[in-house]
Amino acid sequence: MRSVGGRASLARLAAPALVAAALVGGGCGGSGPGPDPQPIELTVGGAAQDGSGFVALAGDVTLVPGAQGGFHVWMKYRVTGAPAEMIGLAYTIRRISDGHLVLTATRQQQLGPPGDGGYWELPTAIPAFMCPSPIGVQVRDEPMRFRLDMSTADGAPMASAEAEFTPHCPDGDQSVFCNNICSG
Repeated sequence: MRSVGGRASLARLAAPALVAAALVGGGCGGSGPGPDPQPIELTVGGAAQDGSGFVALAGDVTLVPGAQGGFHVWMKYRVTGAPAEMIGLAYTIRRISDGHLVLTATRQQQLGPPGDGGYWELPTAIPAFMCPSPIGVQVRDEPMRFRLDMSTADGAPMASAEAEFTPHCPDGDQSVFCNNICSG
């Protein structure tokens, strides 16, 4: 490059470097950060007495007699914003008054793609075993906290949800038996 008045033109030297920097650094489809991914939302719920549908797991809940002589509540969940992949679930039920553990369980689940409502829902309710309760732990008529933690297959946390409910024994033929085995 020739100098004008003894100096090279800085504008002519710098122009190609500025154009290259603009192309590499952003502006033209660079690989800068994109929009934040949609957060994963987990909603824990229950089901009707026969295990169908999706209802809130909140307030007063009637214990359901199980095939092996115990009582449970139905648990279902919905997930929004998660990929269709294998996940891990860990759930606990604790008595709210003192934090005493009533149930702990883990399982793996294959999530599917979201349905028409924009979420994936567990197709079949899971019985969350409540009683016979551990010795000295009354579960009937005691407020409980259900916590559900969802993780990737390799254990990285994805989302959590909680629900509070109070289980009660059913009326009728099962009432006396339920009151006996759900009283700790």
